[in-house]
Amino acid sequence: MNHDYIKKFHLVDQYLLGKLTTDEAEEFEDHFIDCAECAEQLSITRSFIDDLKGLAVQEALSSSARPAPALRRWHFPQLLPLPSWAIVACCFVLVAGVFAFLTLRRLSRMEAELRQAKEDASVIRQQYQRELETAAASERQLQEAKQQLALRLDELESKLKTESTDQPVRGSEAPEVNFPIYALVSVVRGQVPTPVEIVLPVSSSSFALSIPVEDRREFTVYRVKILNQQGTEVWKQSGFKPDAYHALSLSLRSNFLKPATYDLRVEGLTQQDQWTTVGSYPFRVVRR
Repeated sequence: MNHDYIKKFHLVDQYLLGKLTTDEAEEFEDHFIDCAECAEQLSITRSFIDDLKGLAVQEALSSSARPAPALRRWHFPQLLPLPSWAIVACCFVLVAGVFAFLTLRRLSRMEAELRQAKEDASVIRQQYQRELETAAASERQLQEAKQQLALRLDELESKLKTESTDQPVRGSEAPEVNFPIYALVSVVRGQVPTPVEIVLPVSSSSFALSIPVEDRREFTVYRVKILNQQGTEVWKQSGFKPDAYHALSLSLRSNFLKPATYDLRVEGLTQQDQWTTVGSYPFRVVRR
């Protein structure tokens, strides 16, 4: 039995008048024990009924003590003495005031809950808008990085073709032709890309990596480290300089890395001679 049901069907009055069934009375008693508002209304109504009963008993005793008057026509104001009507009127005013106070307090609480709900909805809407803007910015950065990588790959392939055509072949120093070049993708905040898959070439003894550097702060030099899945350092080399597309290049022998997943870290040397992590580039070496 909930509070709205009790107010709708005036169960407080019915309970005091004894009009509820045994089951309904037990359910109502279980409710108003934990409900301060129902307990308060029950106390007020019970006091009002007790006052009315006391007033009726007092009037009955007074009328029995007086001699029976001669029969005459009674007017409505003469049914009860004026002081009794004043008491009844005060009781009604008191009950009406209590109900009005409880109603106003409930409305105030509901208005406060409504204002809080609106404020919470506004905060959630603003947070959702910020997340949308952050996701859109990350997507734009990713697209720009892909475009730069594509331009870098085209430039490297053109450079390799030119060198293979212009330079004479001198035994073991002859340049390799058509060895694969892989463009790595850095980990963007909030998004972890799938590791770039590097297939070890069968027809070539080496492959190249193109590493875009998105952090455009001024560093004196860059350092590249390769870590395995256990976080152990496999290889480290400094002295890297970015090209016109702000990317680093690294050439490795095909048998240098075993098939596994690796993490390539790029660090920059600041003016204070401190190495700062610039980006992380996961890749996976496979053999087919």
